[in-house]
Amino acid sequence: MSARVVGYARVSVRGEDVEVQVKAIEAYAEEHGLELVGVFRDEAVTGASNPFEREAFQAMYKFCRDNGVNTVLIYDLTRLGRSLIAAVEALRRLLKEGFQVYFIRHNIKADLNDPASKVMIYTLLMVAELERDFMKMRQEEAWRQGKIKGRPPKVSDQVIIKYLRKYGGLSKKAIWKIMVGDGLNLSY
Repeated sequence: MSARVVGYARVSVRGEDVEVQVKAIEAYAEEHGLELVGVFRDEAVTGASNPFEREAFQAMYKFCRDNGVNTVLIYDLTRLGRSLIAAVEALRRLLKEGFQVYFIRHNIKADLNDPASKVMIYTLLMVAELERDFMKMRQEEAWRQGKIKGRPPKVSDQVIIKYLRKYGGLSKKAIWKIMVGDGLNLSY
């Protein structure tokens, strides 16, 4: 009988594709002869949050406790968290309670008692946290310089229809260039 495992996936921005992680988890389980009994997904959840405060992570934890599953497959260390302290605390708790945790992208079985594993986990999580900090710094600098963040505001359907009627014989890109030239702020 193969070992029963669960998967955990997280994306921080709505619209990011959690299915990439899910497919990798499913493939890993199949390749290693593991019975994947569920994949829990946290979508639009920041990696800076405590994993045990996330809805799907809590559901995964409860499911495992209620059903005797003690192995968790996670695509990447950053999916557990981008806060070194929060991620390590969550990992310590899982390991202390007898869980086995695998980070399949890094091919790491979490073991904080093994110095090599511990160094690898701490280093990758520290890099993830620094990456998040640098991203915040760049965003704050852009704000200070008055740069617009995110996508341009949506142009109404009526305006687009007006341009399509007026320039219907042109390509979409040509019409877009005319709209931008007329001062409309939109992306192609």
